[in-house]
Amino acid sequence: MENLKPQQNTQNLESSNSAALLTESELNEYKKLPKEEQKKKQEARLKKLEELQNEFRKAVEEATKTGNVEEAQKLKTAFTEKAEELKQLIAETEKSEEKFGKVLEIIPDKDIISAETAIEKLKKEGYLISYEVKSMLTRVNWKEKLKDSYEIISISVGELFGDKKLYTYAEIKAKAIENGLELVPAKLAPSIRLNYEKSGSETQIATKNISSSGYNYRYIFSCTINRSGSWLENSAAGDDGRGWSGDKRFFFVRKQKPQSKTSWIHKFLKL
Repeated sequence: MENLKPQQNTQNLESSNSAALLTESELNEYKKLPKEEQKKKQEARLKKLEELQNEFRKAVEEATKTGNVEEAQKLKTAFTEKAEELKQLIAETEKSEEKFGKVLEIIPDKDIISAETAIEKLKKEGYLISYEVKSMLTRVNWKEKLKDSYEIISISVGELFGDKKLYTYAEIKAKAIENGLELVPAKLAPSIRLNYEKSGSETQIATKNISSSGYNYRYIFSCTINRSGSWLENSAAGDDGRGWSGDKRFFFVRKQKPQSKTSWIHKFLKL
């Protein structure tokens, strides 16, 4: 490995850091960006800082070899300070992900393997099912393989978009996906109804829309309640062109959170 002069290396690294780190004004601008743009900037800065981290590591090793403990500590301290800005940026992104509403952990009911078993289980547990839902259940792909568990997010249209305007189901789906959410597998809908409180407010289950028998309509499932009781109902929200107000709620799947991107920072700081 090429010999590095500790003091010279420190100056080079400090000057190159400006390309990777955020000033306060840059951070404020970053917060205003769409989520996709935030992710792109975060990834670019993370990559740059990882490159700098490798340079710091080499410099620390070289300083340690030459017995210059003071210089090694100086380099480590400098990187610690710069790493804080990356952690701040990552925290902003993770914080935005936490704005979503209630989270339900749903384990697919193993007794539900067909439309018939879904109807039987729901009735047994005291839920009501409309004629249209019975028809929709026959159109579910019951051969689809589900994961062992899902994190289901309840979020309103207003929370998703940050305003009180009307949005179509097509726009709602697109915005949710942009924010790291996914559509719910239709096969999971009965399990959601079984786990969602019977007195809970009406919430649409965001799946691919499903046609009903005898009509040219597209529906999705909905958890509803009225004087008759708690229902797994059909919802016209499945019409991609229909508008929904800000107070209407939808269930989406939350993607599994990746391991913290700052873990490599903490590992380095232990050197």
